[in-house]
Amino acid sequence: MSLRSRLAVVVTLGLIPPLAITAYNTFAWREFLERQSNQEALSSAHLISAELSQLIEGSRHLMLTIVKHPAVPAREEECTAYFKSVIADLPIYREVALIDRDAKFHCSTIPIPPALDVRDRIYFTEPLRTGRLTIGTLTTGRVTGERSIHISIPYKSPDGRFDGVVALVLNSDKIGEDFAARRWQIYHRIMVVDREGSLVFTIPSAADADTVAFAKQIFDVGHDGAERAFIIKDARGSEQIIGFVPLEDSPNGMFIAVAIDRELVLTEFNFTARRSAVFGVLALLFAVAGILGASDALIRRPMLGMVRIARRRQAGDLTAQFPRLRSSTELGELSEALRAMSLTIDDLFAQKEFLLRELQHRVMNSLQILSSLLGMQGREAVDPAARTELARARERVMAMSAVYKYLYGAEVSEKVDFGELLRAICAESEKSYSGESRMITCEAVPLIVTGGQAASLAVLVNELMTNALKHAYPEGEPGPILVRLLQNEEGMIELRVADHGAGFSGDIDLTRPVSLGLKVIVSTARQFGGTVSFIRLEPGTEFVVRFPADFGASPEPAAA
Repeated sequence: MSLRSRLAVVVTLGLIPPLAITAYNTFAWREFLERQSNQEALSSAHLISAELSQLIEGSRHLMLTIVKHPAVPAREEECTAYFKSVIADLPIYREVALIDRDAKFHCSTIPIPPALDVRDRIYFTEPLRTGRLTIGTLTTGRVTGERSIHISIPYKSPDGRFDGVVALVLNSDKIGEDFAARRWQIYHRIMVVDREGSLVFTIPSAADADTVAFAKQIFDVGHDGAERAFIIKDARGSEQIIGFVPLEDSPNGMFIAVAIDRELVLTEFNFTARRSAVFGVLALLFAVAGILGASDALIRRPMLGMVRIARRRQAGDLTAQFPRLRSSTELGELSEALRAMSLTIDDLFAQKEFLLRELQHRVMNSLQILSSLLGMQGREAVDPAARTELARARERVMAMSAVYKYLYGAEVSEKVDFGELLRAICAESEKSYSGESRMITCEAVPLIVTGGQAASLAVLVNELMTNALKHAYPEGEPGPILVRLLQNEEGMIELRVADHGAGFSGDIDLTRPVSLGLKVIVSTARQFGGTVSFIRLEPGTEFVVRFPADFGASPEPAAA
C-alpha cells in the first residue's frame, strides 16, 4: 500500500468516529421525534376524551334533573312538554324519554309506536342490570331514521327499586360539528368510535369506506387494553401513529383515536438526515481528496525523488545526489541523512576500488614473476620430463594471469561475461603458440559467471587447449583448433574444444584420470556440477564439458 493510500486510510479512520456519532445522534433524534409524536397523539386523545367526558357528565346531570320533575312519569302530557322544553335549546340532543321495566315509553319527545320493543338495546338492558350510566352504540333510529347514540341511567321508584331508565339521545353529527369547529392540528386525524368499533364522528369529517374500515382496524388493535400508542398502516399503506384512549369513567362506552401520519412527522427529519448523510460523504471525499493531493505534493513527490536518486546510485550513477530539503522537516532530515550516507558510501567505494586495483596489480605482478621463475627453472632443467612439467605449470600460471588481466582491464570483478573472456584467452593462446602455426577459432555465446568461476573455467579451457596444441599435431605441423561455448537444445551449457589431429591411440577413463591435466579438467567440471566426455573425430578429438542450464552467476534482484 502506497504512502498516500495509508494517509487516506488514516484520515478515513479519523473521520469515522465523528460520522458515527452524527449518525447515532440522527437516529436518536428520530426516536425522540417518534416518542414525541406518540405522546402528542395520546395527549390529543386525552383532551378529546376529557371534552366528551364533560359532555357525558352534563348529560347525566340533565337526566337526574328531569327525572325529579313532579309530573314524571305520572302526568304524560305535562312531562312530555317539560322534556321538550329542556332539550329545545340543546341541539346536541335529539330526543329524551322514560322507558319502564316493560320497555314501554313515557314522556317521549317524539311519538313512539306502541309496538316498538327496545329490550334488545344496550341502553335499556345494561342500566337496569348495573345501575350505572350506560353509553349505547351508534344506531340508526327505527322511528327517526337518524344516526344517534343513546345515553341512559336507571331511575328509581319511591320504594327504591329500578322502575326503568331515562334515555337521552345524542346527536352524533352535531357533536362532531362542534368538535370540528375547534382548533386542532392540521395533521391530526381524530376518530371517535363506539364500543363495537363503529365510527361515531371523525375530524376532518369523512364517512367513506376507507375511513370506516380504518377506524374499525384501530378499534380491533386497541380496545382490549388500556390507553396506548401504536403504529398501523391505513388503506394507502402509510404508517400512522395512533394515540388510543377510552372515554374517561366509561371503558365500555366510546374510544378516542388520534392518528398522525408517521411519514409527515419524519419528513423534516428525513430531509435533514439525507442532507447530513450527503454532507458527511462529501466531507469524507473532500478530506480524502485533500489528503491525497497534499500528500502527493508534500510527501509523495519528494519521496519518489529520493527513490529515483537511490535507484540511479544503485545502477552505478555516482553523480546522482540526494536533493537538499529544509532540514527542519522530517523529509529534510531523511534526505540529509541519505545524502551523508551516500557520500560516505562514495568514499568507501573509492577506497575499495583503489584497494582492489592495488590487489589486482600485485596479483598480476606476482603471477608474472611466478611465470618468469617457472620459465627460468624450465630452461635450467636437464630432465626433459621436468622441463615439460615446468612448462605446463608456467602455462597454467599464464592462464590465470590472462584472467586477471582481463578482469583488471575491464574493471570488473564480481560478474564476468565468460564468452568474452574465452575469446580473450583464445587470442592470447594463439599469440603464445604463433611459432607453431596454430590457428585457434573461438565461438562463444554470452555467459555471465562470477569472478571465481571465471578463474576456474580459464584453467579448464587452458588445459583443454594445451592438450590440443601439444598433442594433436606433430611438432611444427600446422593445424586448427576450434573452441566453442554454446547452449544445446536441452538448455545445458556446453564447452567444446576440438582438433583435427592424430587423436588418442587408446582408451581414456575419465572417471579415473591419470594425467594432471585431465585431473584438473574433470575436477573443475565436477566442482560446478558438470560432466566431461570426448568424441573421436575423423580425424581428431573433441572434448565436451557440459554444465547445468542454471550454471553461472545468480540473477540480479528484480529491484536492481
